[in-house]
Amino acid sequence: MMFGEKWLGSISLGIFMGTIYYVLVRRYNIEVKALNVDILGVALATAVTEELTFSGFVMGYLEKIQKGKIFNLWIIGVMIALVRLPMLLFVYHSGLVNVIGVMLFAGASGVINAWIRVKTGNVTGSILARIGMNLAVLG
Repeated sequence: MMFGEKWLGSISLGIFMGTIYYVLVRRYNIEVKALNVDILGVALATAVTEELTFSGFVMGYLEKIQKGKIFNLWIIGVMIALVRLPMLLFVYHSGLVNVIGVMLFAGASGVINAWIRVKTGNVTGSILARIGMNLAVLG
């Protein structure tokens, strides 16, 4: 079950973590570009897709196998980091330092978002947190 009863807790944690992600990513780039429908659409679509898949479905499945294991969170973090690897290497032609940095940040955010899902039983907070991170990266 991806949408449990703890809606308020999930939404609160999601907004809090989305704000933290936004501040961390945008800390040196204060200039905010105007958000348009395309950026909002990409941020929303990728957040919903990734979080329903990883924090929702995969984390839910792992919790059925081994409930409450921290190892489950690490599995999600590694999966989310590895999903970005082909794009970093073949589309952006990123160097080793950039690849490691992006993968660490993506993996850590994946662990945190999966933890929000486990803590509240609701994937809504994970989606909101990912939207905050996506808007910071895209905006």
